[in-house]
Amino acid sequence: MLLWFTLSLFLTGAEGAGRAEDEHDALVKQQRSLQARVAALKQEQDYLQFQKRMYETDSKYLVINSKKKTAQLRYKNRLLKEIRFKAAPGLKLRPGQAAMTRKVEGKKERHALVFGNAFVIKWKLSEVPLQESSLPSIIMMKKDLLSFYYTAEPGMMVYVSP
Repeated sequence: MLLWFTLSLFLTGAEGAGRAEDEHDALVKQQRSLQARVAALKQEQDYLQFQKRMYETDSKYLVINSKKKTAQLRYKNRLLKEIRFKAAPGLKLRPGQAAMTRKVEGKKERHALVFGNAFVIKWKLSEVPLQESSLPSIIMMKKDLLSFYYTAEPGMMVYVSP
């Protein structure tokens, strides 16, 4: 009888420990999924605040989707032009906002747009000054780059989505 009682205590204790570990694993998994959801919502909020600011300032802006490899030139909530691009090898764009710091005018319309220390938009054969040569590059077709080049002004904002 005593043996049966100690054996039942031992077995019920083992079941309780297994349930506690399962509950802990489930809570950890749920916490990770919630953290991922919070991060996604923060990125969406950041983009919406950027879009609101651009709407209020009444200026053109650029939205780059690095996953789809598209760039959209927008004005307020309208899409003016959408362009596909190629990423240079080793391209690692940081998500978020950046401002265009300068236009680089090259010979034979080999222009480039420099966005601070974030990245450069150029044509395949464009020459970029040495200080910007180490930055990640977005490569567009010549005609698409020129359409961006002539509409862009220093200070133009860009948003890079993750």
